[in-house]
Amino acid sequence: MNNFRYLISFTVLLVLFGWVISAYYSASEQIADFVKNPDRKYMFELNIGPFIALVCIGGILAFFIYRKKKRNNKILSKVFLLPAEFEEVDEREKMITARACRTSYVAMMYAGPIITALFIFYPFVAEKVPYYPIILFLLLPFVQYVAYFLSWRKNY
Repeated sequence: MNNFRYLISFTVLLVLFGWVISAYYSASEQIADFVKNPDRKYMFELNIGPFIALVCIGGILAFFIYRKKKRNNKILSKVFLLPAEFEEVDEREKMITARACRTSYVAMMYAGPIITALFIFYPFVAEKVPYYPIILFLLLPFVQYVAYFLSWRKNY
């Protein structure tokens, strides 16, 4: 199992997803401004570039990841429903995966409250970084996956 490749793919997709959500957030702010001031000439502008990038790059990554998984598993439901991290071959890999899952769970026990506490700073950075909540929200799965990857790597 090449976890580093999955970590990079996950990070790229997470950043692209954040970019798409930021574009939709910007559009929703423009819609709110239009509702407050209907004299504007246009309702909102939506940059679809991030969405197209997510679909194209995500499609390419998904194609390569699932093509490799399809070679290993003949059952189509396992290819789409079973995460790549749970493709253990023997008991040792199952134990390593269990430890990595435990480490990821413990990391979320610390990351959740810390990231929630970071929301306190939103009123101070709202003007400079309006996408601050999106960034913090996307940190949760990133921390979880990095903790899993580091633990898996340490125990393997």
